[in-house]
Amino acid sequence: MKRIRMHILFGGAAACCAGITVYYAVALERAIDVSRAIEAMRSATVAQLSNGPANEAPQVRLARAVALSAAGSEANAGKLFNELLLEPGPVDVKRATLFDLANMSLRASAGGDARGPLRSLPLLETAKARYRDLLRDDPGDWDARYNLERALRLAPESPDETETDQDIEQRRSVRVRGAQPQELP
Repeated sequence: MKRIRMHILFGGAAACCAGITVYYAVALERAIDVSRAIEAMRSATVAQLSNGPANEAPQVRLARAVALSAAGSEANAGKLFNELLLEPGPVDVKRATLFDLANMSLRASAGGDARGPLRSLPLLETAKARYRDLLRDDPGDWDARYNLERALRLAPESPDETETDQDIEQRRSVRVRGAQPQELP
């Protein structure tokens, strides 16, 4: 009798485990379906945002470019940002465009983690140049100054190579009083 009870108990535990596994499998399938639906909506939104009319107000086009950048479509956002910079328009929109374009370059160069290794040094240099352009126009722009400092922490400016070569030569030369420098054979 004990053997039958143990078999029944083990069978019940196995059935419970199988039920839990089926429950989690169904929940996983639902989560995958929701994820696919979200991705489809995101790609439809990106397509809709990138195909907007060109005669919109600059503020609307800037908002569309920021939304594209946030959605991960940097190429389309970059096109809109560059178009906004080249066209005549309000100065505040141009400054915001330049700031957002520099931020996009900084994010792209740093990757997902700003503390990790750099993915693209040229993008970081582009971001630094854009922040400097912003600070030339308005030295009191603290957001641009802060982001420039972040970019400089990621890749500090290197001094001229000629100055470092001269420092190395001065460190190598040893002068002893009363000795004449001679060349080695």
